[in-house]
Amino acid sequence: MSALKIEAEVKVESEPCVVAWDNNTLFVGTETGAIFSYDKNLSPGEKWTAHETQVFALTAANGNVYSSSNDGGVRVWSAKGVKVAELPPTGGDIGALCVHNNQLIAGDESGNVVIYENNDVKAKYQVLEEVKDICLKPPYMFTARDLYVTVTEIKPEESKTRFTTRHTMEGRAPLRVSGARLVVTARGANNLQLHDASIDTKFKKLHEVKVSDMIITSLSVSEDHVWTGGWDGIVRRWKIAGDQFQPAGEINLGACVNALVATKSDVAYAIITGGRAVCLKGA
Repeated sequence: MSALKIEAEVKVESEPCVVAWDNNTLFVGTETGAIFSYDKNLSPGEKWTAHETQVFALTAANGNVYSSSNDGGVRVWSAKGVKVAELPPTGGDIGALCVHNNQLIAGDESGNVVIYENNDVKAKYQVLEEVKDICLKPPYMFTARDLYVTVTEIKPEESKTRFTTRHTMEGRAPLRVSGARLVVTARGANNLQLHDASIDTKFKKLHEVKVSDMIITSLSVSEDHVWTGGWDGIVRRWKIAGDQFQPAGEINLGACVNALVATKSDVAYAIITGGRAVCLKGA
């Protein structure tokens, strides 16, 4: 198996918890509530205090950075750390954020999923279970906690509150959509499952592979490659070849991988317990 290699590395001043990428910039949210930015070579950029305590969720798109903590809502920042907006509380601590096209989707511990457009609430759904991760492949929304992945059909243009639960399957956060495939962490948190992301096959499971002896904390997809990281400190890369995962390299980073984000099929950034961020390259 080909090895992954470290292209660049930087020390992060505070314990890094969550990570996001936009416009060739890496954003790292930390346990002190600060957000640090780095360029693609991990040269430090802006840093700002986003929250008073740990950043729970972070995403970035279209020049904006979105962060949440235990203060209830979502804060919207420019890439330079200027506050753009403060979105109202959803009813619980928000632990999952994602952007699809120009919409921001937030999921909280009370099961509320809120869709924002231009920083205004467009729709709100109650999925009855804490949302630890969320992704979209319209009209389907995939949400996960620890035991099940729920597939919900939503049509925010038609209804701001109504939804239909289409399917439930075993699985847990983290999860990601990759084209016609859905990548889900298995319930035991050591395996990765590949599903068809289609109602026609009832989101059929195509493949399952053991990824780690310890808990998977992070999962990211770019093009046809999946990157995983977890408590064992090992980042692994997998190629989605039709209905199968194929190993495509690994590296042991020596401490728990708190989060990672793949920016290309062969490039990913990982943040590691103890305050490190690394840029990894696949052969």
